[in-house]
Amino acid sequence: MIRSLLFFTCLMSSQYSCAQSALNENIFGFATSNTFTYFNVKSENFKENCDEISPRLLRFPGGAVGNFYHFDAPAYGIKLNEVDSLIGGKFPKRARGLISFSKKNNHNINYIYEFIDLAKQHQSNVVLVANMLTGDKEDIISMISLMRENNLNVVGVELGSELSNKSYFDKGYTIDEYLYSAKELSKYIKSVFPAIKTAIVAAPIVESKEHRHSVWNKSLSKNNFYDAIIVHSYAKVVKGKDKYGQMIFEENEGNPEVSFLNYKNRISSFFNESYPLEISTYNSIFKNIPIWITEWNLQYSKKTGNTLLQSLFVANYFLEILSNKEFKSISLTTFHNLAGRDFGGSVFQKKNGKTYIQSTFSSIRMISKIFALDSHSILKEKIEPDLYKYTIINEEAMSMIFYINWSNESKLILENNTLIKKEEMFGANLFNLSSDDDGIIFSNQIPLKDKELKAYSLTVFISND
Repeated sequence: MIRSLLFFTCLMSSQYSCAQSALNENIFGFATSNTFTYFNVKSENFKENCDEISPRLLRFPGGAVGNFYHFDAPAYGIKLNEVDSLIGGKFPKRARGLISFSKKNNHNINYIYEFIDLAKQHQSNVVLVANMLTGDKEDIISMISLMRENNLNVVGVELGSELSNKSYFDKGYTIDEYLYSAKELSKYIKSVFPAIKTAIVAAPIVESKEHRHSVWNKSLSKNNFYDAIIVHSYAKVVKGKDKYGQMIFEENEGNPEVSFLNYKNRISSFFNESYPLEISTYNSIFKNIPIWITEWNLQYSKKTGNTLLQSLFVANYFLEILSNKEFKSISLTTFHNLAGRDFGGSVFQKKNGKTYIQSTFSSIRMISKIFALDSHSILKEKIEPDLYKYTIINEEAMSMIFYINWSNESKLILENNTLIKKEEMFGANLFNLSSDDDGIIFSNQIPLKDKELKAYSLTVFISND
């Protein structure tokens, strides 16, 4: 009865949007690029931190690393002669750092075995990235077989990562080469594992029909050998010059109060305008085929990295993908990275031998509660311009409500006296850092009658019925 009533309300009011089918656990995924280089995933500290998140999907080996991964060698099995000949940009230097660090720390076993331990710990589904450039096709078959031997569910294989990028194009890599190898590998994977889904690398959307990205997507769209397309998403909110999801020059837009108000407004525009348009464009080009967002985050910036703004953005992203019908073609996502050395990109950062828990940890930990439910749907309501309500419905009844308050004013929740505030995350300013004393506050010790939504907050209520 409750679900029917909510669904009727959803249809009758433009301020509501609903996801009425059971929510897809593969939305709550994380890439593991560099995680095993810098972290001991078997340590009690890492296990405890990761248990707080409980990822439902994990990606291996990861982005550019995946394009040079070899199954039969230590660490990621990267060969520098392959890297130097096939990719430009910053990755050759990064690859040398990864190899040097792994040798220095005597990492003599392939990281796939540590990945398996991590995935088994959380009973996570798995998405694998195939080395399309220099890998043996038997490598990906061996990887799938090993996962299955360890009772892990491989939901699909990415046929490479970001291979449409200029860093490969400048080395002579073409769409024709990619199409040939992608077809051959997809066919071979399905001949051995018919149920395994394969996904091809879509290029970023550009306006010019003559641009190589448009040519790339048009060429791929004429084929049907794949089950999904791969898209990477980094929401740009800081003005300046960006490259590969990272700001390389950032404009000064005033003091923190002024600049972060601009960033907040651009996040709103991202969710309400630019991202729906981008996904709609992909849907049109590729005829509504499923989309895998295998890397996403707020674009790396020294200004926004590790801030409350980034943490709220991450929570908002998960909730929008789950609830907004304009994103229904998105069937899988992996947050950019679980653990690494980067600032603002990974949930856990390793620096000078010490682990730092980043701002996104608290919001991700709160969102993980949704996926602990057995079956559920989600109802979104825009209450005010900067206040959103997401109601999780489980077994015909409301079980949990998330509020995101993007405003600088607190709000009171008065409509339901049976709700109990369970958890909250907040800060005085969007530019607060997790490293600041009381910069970002997480609390699950809340007075029973507290119905306040703090300014700049993510809050979870549960039913007391």
